Amino acid sequence: MPTDHDYMLHTLRLAKSAEEAGNLPIGALIVLDGQVIAEGKNRLWFPTPNPGRHAEIDALANVDPALWTRAKEMTLYTTLEPCLMCLSTILLHHIGRVVYGAKDPRGGALCTVGHMPAPFEHFYKKMEISGPALPEECDELFHKMVHIIEARIKKEK
Repeated sequence: MPTDHDYMLHTLRLAKSAEEAGNLPIGALIVLDGQVIAEGKNRLWFPTPNPGRHAEIDALANVDPALWTRAKEMTLYTTLEPCLMCLSTILLHHIGRVVYGAKDPRGGALCTVGHMPAPFEHFYKKMEISGPALPEECDELFHKMVHIIEARIKKEK
């Protein structure tokens, strides 16, 4: 049976695929009963601009609707600590476990724990979250992401 490490390596491949397509290098997948049931990767800019196409949101959108009754049994793996939008969505969908690859000091939402509305805090307390799971590999992707964003900002000026 695959391990957390194996699933994280899978997210790295998804992140690299996102980067090759011209998006930010972030990948995510969802596992249930030892099987990958959904994958996602960052698709903010390509094939068409869409501000909501974060890797975690993309993976959640790909879950078979018939499986949502088992959300508490699902594990979401992602290369980067979820942002506020993704963490909120993960909590509202009652995902039971999250494993992230690298911390995100610029946009990660775990700093909001203890400051969220009561329902979100309630859902958070029921969820297991761990990371950084592959800091060396995923930190490299984080730094690439920062470089890509800074280059886009510089280009816009």
